[in-house]
This record gives sequence, C-alpha cells and structure tokens, in this order.
Amino acid sequence: MKSFKRYQYRGVPTEEGLPANGDYIFPDVTIRFKDGYLSDSVDEEGHVLPAIETHDGSHIEHWKNGVLHCEKAPAIIDTRDNYEEWYQEGRPVPPGGNNGKLADSEAV
Repeated sequence: MKSFKRYQYRGVPTEEGLPANGDYIFPDVTIRFKDGYLSDSVDEEGHVLPAIETHDGSHIEHWKNGVLHCEKAPAIIDTRDNYEEWYQEGRPVPPGGNNGKLADSEAV
C-alpha cells in the first residue's frame, strides 16, 4: 500500500465541509481523523490505534495532528512491501527515533 505521506499538514473536510473526525471504515482500510487531520486515537482500554491501518494488518501509519509521528517505533510499517519509515513531528528520523533529531539527509 502506498503511504499517505502526501497528506502531512493537510486538513480533510467531510462532504459537508466540516473537519473530518473519528474512524472512517472502508473495505480494506480504517482511517482515523481528529479535527480534520490524520491522527492516532486511543480506545477505551488505552490502546493506541494507528491513524491508518489495513484490515489485514499489513500496513499501518502513526500520525499526530496531521503529521507522521511515533516516538518509539516506525511511523510507517508495511509488511507486504517489507519497509518501515521513522518519523517524529512530521520529519524523518533514523531508525530508533534518535530522540527527535533529524536524519542527516533532512537536517537544515
């Protein structure tokens, strides 16, 4: 599955023009929004639910308020295409997170 990276910093409205909120369940994927932005959510038992997850579990993406973000694991994991990408606050970081420091290729 292709990543949703192109949606970073982009708000998503409903058909009524309101910010998308909650879980949107499609045949192969569930997508979660908070205030119009892709964002992980937490279930009633305290488990983090990724903003994007395929129903077969082969692709997940962790987002926080419209940017890719995961502190202690890859923000994108795709077991079908065998890749993972690490992000914190919307910026790529080396595997392991590197405590929020930018990857060398992304340093400005």
